[in-house]
Amino acid sequence: MRARIVITAAMLVGSACTIASAEDVPTVQLALAATRDVWGEMAIRQPNGPSYEFFEKLLPPLRYVNCQFKNYPIALSAPLGATKARLISNGSGINLPTGTDGKIWYDYPIGAQIEIADEQFGKDLARLKGPTYERGYLPIVRMEYQTPAGAVTEEAFVPVKGPLAEHGAVIVRLSASENQSIPIALNISTNGKVNAHNNAWMDANNNALLWISAGWTSNTPDKRLTGTLKPGSPLIFAVFSKPLESPALADLDEPTYQNLRSACAAEWESWIARTMQLQVPEERVNRAWKTTIIADLMMASGDQMNYSAGNVYQRLYEAESGDAISSLMQYGFTDLAEKMMAPMLHYEQRGLAFHDAAFKLQLLAHIYWITHDAAFIQAHHDLWRPAVDVILKHREKDSGLLPKENYCADIGTQVYSLNSNANSWRGLRDIAAVLRDMGQTKEADEIAIPASEFRTAILAALDKSERRDVTPAFIPIALFGAEQPYDRLMDSKLGGYWDLMIPYVLGSGILNDTRTQAAIDYLQTHGGVCMGMIRFDQHSGLFANEKGLDDLYGLRYTQALLKRDQVESALVSFYGKLAQGMTRDTFIDGEGSSLVALDPAGRPMYLPPNSSGNALFLTTLRELLVQDQDEDGDGTPDTLRLMFATPRQWMADGKTVRLENAPTAFGPVSISARSELSKGRVTVEITPPARQAKRMQLRMRLPAGWKVTGADIDGDALKIDDRATVDLPAGQKKTTIHFTAAAE
Repeated sequence: MRARIVITAAMLVGSACTIASAEDVPTVQLALAATRDVWGEMAIRQPNGPSYEFFEKLLPPLRYVNCQFKNYPIALSAPLGATKARLISNGSGINLPTGTDGKIWYDYPIGAQIEIADEQFGKDLARLKGPTYERGYLPIVRMEYQTPAGAVTEEAFVPVKGPLAEHGAVIVRLSASENQSIPIALNISTNGKVNAHNNAWMDANNNALLWISAGWTSNTPDKRLTGTLKPGSPLIFAVFSKPLESPALADLDEPTYQNLRSACAAEWESWIARTMQLQVPEERVNRAWKTTIIADLMMASGDQMNYSAGNVYQRLYEAESGDAISSLMQYGFTDLAEKMMAPMLHYEQRGLAFHDAAFKLQLLAHIYWITHDAAFIQAHHDLWRPAVDVILKHREKDSGLLPKENYCADIGTQVYSLNSNANSWRGLRDIAAVLRDMGQTKEADEIAIPASEFRTAILAALDKSERRDVTPAFIPIALFGAEQPYDRLMDSKLGGYWDLMIPYVLGSGILNDTRTQAAIDYLQTHGGVCMGMIRFDQHSGLFANEKGLDDLYGLRYTQALLKRDQVESALVSFYGKLAQGMTRDTFIDGEGSSLVALDPAGRPMYLPPNSSGNALFLTTLRELLVQDQDEDGDGTPDTLRLMFATPRQWMADGKTVRLENAPTAFGPVSISARSELSKGRVTVEITPPARQAKRMQLRMRLPAGWKVTGADIDGDALKIDDRATVDLPAGQKKTTIHFTAAAE
């Protein structure tokens, strides 16, 4: 990276550096050595605050994974499909062998490696364009590779219905545009013998592994197909991720391909049409939210919201999968969220019974407040009530706390966990509030009264455990002196895991204002955050988990910033994630990623894709525009905040933000904001939700050099605070708010 460094590592440790110009960007080595988020703080100091453009240039993009095919995989599936496929992101093949011990990545019964003019497709990344998606977000993936013989375009997708979808058939079209003949070959990897039959390759049980168009020449002993690409004569093939039994396959020709492609695009567009409709002035953001919604729908298997696909994480985790379900619900998939709740209620993980019970109840309550579906809560009573009981019946008599359990999933040390206790209290409080809203006051009181006592016990334990002899005060996960303050969080494995767990405590709401800020400050001043994302170093040599990020665990950190109205810091998280926590153009993330590049082309990441990482982006984007808050802490949402954290550049002259039918705890809300700064005004139209919030507020954040000078509704002036926020009148009719603005 080109940079003129005028600061030292010593200047960065323990202090916020002041950087004179955009050329004085700290190197990755200095950012890793710093105890503060030096890149994030620099982004905040830009004229309009954090932006994608600022973070994009800091590091090479995410590119690599720890297996034989090296380039990250793109998981493909029909919506909620049971069979997942793997397209390698440099176009080198479909379902390629991983070359690992099989404990991390899943292998497939057949894979196809693509050769163009005697070299692997995509081998030289400098000659590769893409991958990109159809219309920027539909899972029809396109790449172009330049060879000495000419450019070859590869396009791939999985059909959305029928046997092809059920068996994860990846349909690939290879085409050339130059007036040259380009030799092509497919090297097939599979166990056992194969035989060619008409337009398919079959295994010993007569199941189809491969479906091919005319133009291919089969060499089954060598497991190799060859052909020649000419302009106007594409070659097409399909790899079955799950062998197709007793196939009756029609010709795989251009009309068949185009029909399947059109059906794929139409089906996914129909899913996007079911979401709230969001359009912001950054097209990259618009593409990213649609892409990540679709990616989560591809990771899910029926009503099970998997953490990932194609690897050992293709399974449930309570809190992480719950975050993905919540984000889908907040974008409009309320019915799907309810269907996905049942597997979450059945889920159990050894050593984390209280942690899991806590997040079951919190997710259930969140679904209720968005849907107000009392019948759903009642119908699942026998599934969620055991989560209440496991908390209430296991509290210790003397301490009032839950017994010791694992520090976290990866740390088996048994501790009195602030995370498990705080979030279990939160789960009890939340479900009691739901029951009270439903009129079930008897059961609500049976839960709420001991929950209140539980909170008192947790705070008493925290009083004994908090280390106030350091600044900021240290809030431990392991209570009663079992965990000491960390000078630098990334210097130890346990410090890295504290970094992952403390956001859950922030999300519980157990901490008062002072302690909440102390926990945030500790993260920000002890090397816990980079580009607004949670850092991690496992100290185990595990690929991509050294000197890196585990950003999906930053969701509640970012939500805490938003709730506390620390907008610029939250925007660091948003744009840091978009620019450096996801792949370019394909918006894929893993559980973890390294800040250190393997080569100039990219950095490594761990087990992509990741639905919880998508939830971080989706939920943060939604909360830049819409926040339904529980201001008095009783478990019942009471406040609706609109446009509280929008990037300033979104309201530049001529820009428009539109949000339609966004689900909230009070019902769907719609917003349309149109900037006409050249005329000194911004106009906002709001269709409020059907249920009345105690307070509904609207903020107008303008670009640098502009200030709001007034606001009115139909000529009636509104009181406006120093952050350009107004309180909106009660009512359910569509309202137009006129902001006046002037250059500063």
